[in-house]
Amino acid sequence: MDRVVKLQNLLFPKLDMKQHFWMFCRGEQLTHNKIESAYCLEEDKYTEFFTYFNAFSLEKWKKYTQIEHAFLSLSVKGKFGVQMFGHYMNGNDIEKEIISENYFELEAKETILIPIPMDSKSQVVSFQIFAYGNLSIYEGSYVAAIQAENLREVNLSLVTVTYKKEDFITRNLQLLENEIIYSGEDIADHIFVRVIDNGRTLKADEWNSERIHIYQNPNAGGAGGYSRGMMETLFDNEFSATHALLMDDDVKILPESIIRTYNLLRCLKPEYQDHFISGAMLYYERMHIQHEDVGFVSSDGTYGPRKPVMEMHLAQSVIRNEKIYEDMPNNYAGWWYCCIPRTKMDKNRLVLPLFIRGDDVEFSIANNAKFITMNGICIWHMGFAAKFNMAMEFYQVHRNSLIIQAVSGVTPEVDFNDRISKMFFTELNRFNYIGCDLLLDAIEDYLKGPEFIMHLSGEEIIVKQSARAEKMIDLNQNFSRITVDISQIYQSESKLKGLRKILYKRTYNGHLLPTFMLKKAPGVIAYDWFDAPEKQYLRESVLAVNPHDLTGILRYRSRREFLRLMKRYHSLNRRYMKNKNIVKKNYAEAKKKLIGQEFWQEYLKIE
Repeated sequence: MDRVVKLQNLLFPKLDMKQHFWMFCRGEQLTHNKIESAYCLEEDKYTEFFTYFNAFSLEKWKKYTQIEHAFLSLSVKGKFGVQMFGHYMNGNDIEKEIISENYFELEAKETILIPIPMDSKSQVVSFQIFAYGNLSIYEGSYVAAIQAENLREVNLSLVTVTYKKEDFITRNLQLLENEIIYSGEDIADHIFVRVIDNGRTLKADEWNSERIHIYQNPNAGGAGGYSRGMMETLFDNEFSATHALLMDDDVKILPESIIRTYNLLRCLKPEYQDHFISGAMLYYERMHIQHEDVGFVSSDGTYGPRKPVMEMHLAQSVIRNEKIYEDMPNNYAGWWYCCIPRTKMDKNRLVLPLFIRGDDVEFSIANNAKFITMNGICIWHMGFAAKFNMAMEFYQVHRNSLIIQAVSGVTPEVDFNDRISKMFFTELNRFNYIGCDLLLDAIEDYLKGPEFIMHLSGEEIIVKQSARAEKMIDLNQNFSRITVDISQIYQSESKLKGLRKILYKRTYNGHLLPTFMLKKAPGVIAYDWFDAPEKQYLRESVLAVNPHDLTGILRYRSRREFLRLMKRYHSLNRRYMKNKNIVKKNYAEAKKKLIGQEFWQEYLKIE
């Protein structure tokens, strides 16, 4: 017997998203009639819904699910025409397909269904609506028919880990209550929200309910928080979760993303029921820019998005983003929004105790995870460049990359020690002596073996390493005599060539030269990873600038620091080469304990 189920709701831009209305609709802007609770379009105007949030990913719904027929459902009143259309990729070109055109005259509010042919060539479909008189749209959705026996029972355990981010977490909890838990949507009885409070600052009594629970947890970072959330999910016999939806705390959520995730999971074909649903990260600062929906570890050890960065207010991005990309080696899903099936979790398969950074990478790759992504399933997260943290990027990421590779045997083709060495010399030539020490600390702490991460506090390590970071100061107040062109910070000038390139490398950017051979005026460089050797070439100092908050720090060439770091580097490198095999073996042998329930219960002091 067929059942008609809702797949996704039509979304309209709310006040906080008005400036990004092209992610919802384009053409004439709709006005909101609060009395009728309707969105209105005046006579002779039109609007189009082929957008990131309102197009229908037909190809993916056909590939991954068991739906048999799909429809556009609109609750409307007025005289209007609806043109259903879609787009598909023809090689690298985008082609348009007109699917149907219909005319309606509705004197009272009615719900209409417009079929979406399952044999359409279009990968993504949507519609335009033309008003031949005043038009009111009360609500809309994409719905589908599916055999009742093919509908799966899905229960979502939403796990979010927070540490003193009350503004974000309370706003998100309010949204979840208003738009999901008490919404009347099918998902309402199939979700349980678990907030792992690593900061122990939330008032549990204000939030605990039938569908929300606050868990006080020691600050064991994201790894400890998500392990706690997984354990609570696995051992909750009253709410038998089929999936854990892991989500960051410092994000702006769209409740409809969770609704769509639930609807997608209910309809999956058996061969895709063990896939992760990976939500996209869009930038909080530039809400139309998608950073990543699935990432991968490249052969040189860098972490990055599988797809190019896209501007999701553009129609071409809506279709290109839904192209079904070939799997890359070492794919992973970021835990800003990642839905993991229960079949991939177990009391003996929790998270590595890395505190923060890399736990999601290891879990995905070691589980040989496969991913489903879809337009409109996303969160907004602060961009990584804007919140660059040297202790995290230089120490934590590299230490954890070495540990992950040793414990799980993943990314065997990547030489992380070589990557650290190259970055060490890059930063040495930028007079970033603190960064160099952090990179060496990553190797040194890795060499201490698995006992190091089993018994020491990750929070204390992060606090200690972060305290060493340079204190950035206001550019305008402190460096007014230095000409800084913010627009050029991430631009390269003419590359070093010939004798200049040789001199730069052989002298480690002047560290081995007498001072009189160096330019006195500071070079202006980027504070983060971006390296342009020509900007710091043979300078006595550099001004490292963070263009996102208009701060900077002067770094001076120091031969004493250079010699100290070179001595430490060579000594540590010899230790690494001598001991790497035994250290790697020790990590591999400790894996079972490190990811097991017994370890985590003791680590988190859970009785």
